[in-house]
Amino acid sequence: MSVPESRPPRLTDAERQQLEELERRLVGQFPDLDHRFQNTAGAGHAAPAEVRLARAVFAVVALIMVVVAAAVGGAGGALAVLLSIGGTVGILALVGRNLARARAAVEATTQRRADSGTEV
Repeated sequence: MSVPESRPPRLTDAERQQLEELERRLVGQFPDLDHRFQNTAGAGHAAPAEVRLARAVFAVVALIMVVVAAAVGGAGGALAVLLSIGGTVGILALVGRNLARARAAVEATTQRRADSGTEV
């Protein structure tokens, strides 16, 4: 039994061109989608300053907790704290991803309702 690959398959040039053409058509019909395509186009977009600051504070606090746990409880204490921190980061990542999906669904539903309300 093989484990499915977690990365999406690479697109051929023809598929990429088809997607770009579809994007152009959609943006032509729905101009408000343009910023969404641009915001999600690259995975390398920078996080807002508040998010970067929160991550830095979290990292510093986590480091302090690991050092204190190592001093008080030895390697076992430090490992327990590291596992707790890892679990917290994992949960926050899942919540953030699901929150973004939920927010997009709410926006889409709101937009559909607004569009159907103006056509009446």
